[in-house]
Amino acid sequence: MKKNDCAVRAFANAFNITYDLAHEFTADKFKRKARKGTKAVYTTLNQLKSVTFELFSNTLFPETKTYNLVCVNKPINADYTHKKVSYTVKTFCAKYSKGTFIVLVNKHALTIKDGIVIDNPDMRFTGYRRIVESFIKVC
Repeated sequence: MKKNDCAVRAFANAFNITYDLAHEFTADKFKRKARKGTKAVYTTLNQLKSVTFELFSNTLFPETKTYNLVCVNKPINADYTHKKVSYTVKTFCAKYSKGTFIVLVNKHALTIKDGIVIDNPDMRFTGYRRIVESFIKVC
């Protein structure tokens, strides 16, 4: 069964939070309904500029994590000088081999950490040729 939860998974992986917390985050910030997908990911994250999560709030050692977000829309691969060429997931991984990124491709979101793709199981090996439409660096 398809859950349309790629953005939830991408947020959980990028921000090192639980799936349930990522699900709450998308419901709150993106008005996402269960199994309906997440709309306006780039626009919303660009407006937020940073996100904060309260972790382990019911324990003796609660923790607050804040991540700054640097958003880039329609990145161009500068390795090509003869014409404007977009990154594919594969060329993006090679270029941005350090850091954590939420990467948006056509109707899909995934996380890349230190050049490693973290994606839904059905996309892990087949999705390297997808065009990167935008990305968010998580700092």
